[in-house]
Amino acid sequence: MKRNVFLLILIAVIALPFPLSAQKKNSAAAPKTGHNIVFNIPKAQDSIVYLAVYYRDKLILKDSARVTKTKNGPQFIFKGDNEYQGGLYKLVSQTHYPYMDFIMDGPQFFSFTCGTTGTVDSVSVTNSPHNDELMAFQRKSSTAGKQMSEWRKAFDDAKKADNQKEADEYQEKMKSLNEEMETFIKDIIDRHPDYLFSKIQNAYQQIDIPDAPVNPDGSIDSTFQLRYFLTHYWDKTDLGDSRLIFTPVLEPKLKEYFTKYLQYQEPDTICQYVDMVLEKSASDTLMYHFLIDWLSYQYETSKMLGHDGVFVHIVKNNHMKGKCTWMEEDLLRKYEKRVKHLDPILIGKIAPELMIPDTTLTDDYSRWHSSYRPNGAASKKYTILWFYDPDCPTCKKESQKLRAVYDSLENLGQRNFDVYAVANDADIDRWKKYVKENNYPWINVGGNKGNVDYLELFNIYETGNPAMFIINEKHEIILNRRIEMHTIPEFLRQYEKRMSLKR
Repeated sequence: MKRNVFLLILIAVIALPFPLSAQKKNSAAAPKTGHNIVFNIPKAQDSIVYLAVYYRDKLILKDSARVTKTKNGPQFIFKGDNEYQGGLYKLVSQTHYPYMDFIMDGPQFFSFTCGTTGTVDSVSVTNSPHNDELMAFQRKSSTAGKQMSEWRKAFDDAKKADNQKEADEYQEKMKSLNEEMETFIKDIIDRHPDYLFSKIQNAYQQIDIPDAPVNPDGSIDSTFQLRYFLTHYWDKTDLGDSRLIFTPVLEPKLKEYFTKYLQYQEPDTICQYVDMVLEKSASDTLMYHFLIDWLSYQYETSKMLGHDGVFVHIVKNNHMKGKCTWMEEDLLRKYEKRVKHLDPILIGKIAPELMIPDTTLTDDYSRWHSSYRPNGAASKKYTILWFYDPDCPTCKKESQKLRAVYDSLENLGQRNFDVYAVANDADIDRWKKYVKENNYPWINVGGNKGNVDYLELFNIYETGNPAMFIINEKHEIILNRRIEMHTIPEFLRQYEKRMSLKR
């Protein structure tokens, strides 16, 4: 059976990160503006009830209404001159017990009668065809759920009793009930494709993936189905309708898509699908705003290697092109500044060449060392750029770990990297003393001389020490963040494996 969208979630009062005034109109113009929504709750003991809207994985408190005593019992009226944001709402008691879910869609002049138990059987609606469909689904789903539970138990009992015939019968019944629910939902979607409830249900539908085509040589494209799935994942989700932001359907789909299916893809591939998703939302300012904020935060804060490149791509192609019109100038400048620092040191970029003297600190350039050729003609295939502060405890500890990896590989004749260690220390004597005492077997450079401001170029001012980069023989950056020292050999093995597959 399809997942039930009516989730029981505790209320959390938070502020929206964007103005609701950006929302586009959801339906044809109503004869009246504003809202007047009446809840008749005969057995309610509340003096006040709350209206909350779904947003991401929470409920946002939107409004409240005091009780009005009538001859038919307590009544709660939500009335105002402005329309509520379209979405899926929940009516909640003053003790935070959920009374019912309903759709805010179409003219906002309707009424409900409901009980205090939270069951759909006690709910009736007047003057809201959108909620008529929702209530019909809820009743059908509730009945089917109870029936499915009974048959599931009977199936399990039959399996335990080794009665395969009876187990098959109940399995067939459950299959038929699933198909019945699928048909019921499809009928709603087909009859009312523009209803918000239909769009929610449609977003839950699975994508049919065709078999991979056979190539002329008889082989099968092993990546076809994944590419098809990633390209068509959003076919049944209307990213041009911002009302879906205020339902439980959108956030899980975003997380599934970007943090499951795209998590380990190459940055260029992720950027391709990020652009596709943003393009689908371009017609709705509020949806585009939401997705920009969600994706920017996702990739700016991600710990995955290469995801900083996705963040840079998003900012360069959206924020820096004037598309984020809601954003304040000072915040835009902060994004631009961050991208300016990150862009030159992304994976795949050519690392700037460093020319820095060793502890002699002489102007004799024969004692200046290039990060491109740390050991001249004898330089290894890879170079680890190691930025550190001799007075930093973490730097000292990590340098010792790097030394252990370096020595062990050297003893085995398997070391395929050089180390270009750059000291960031204003106290020259302390740095010289540190290098002499530790006698590291790699190039040690530092001081306040150099061909460039290496701390600026490699963003050390922002990230601090220690910092690590690895560049290949083409001087391309293949690692731009510190990893556990003992994983360096495996990282290089995996890198070479990926490169061989691309050839």
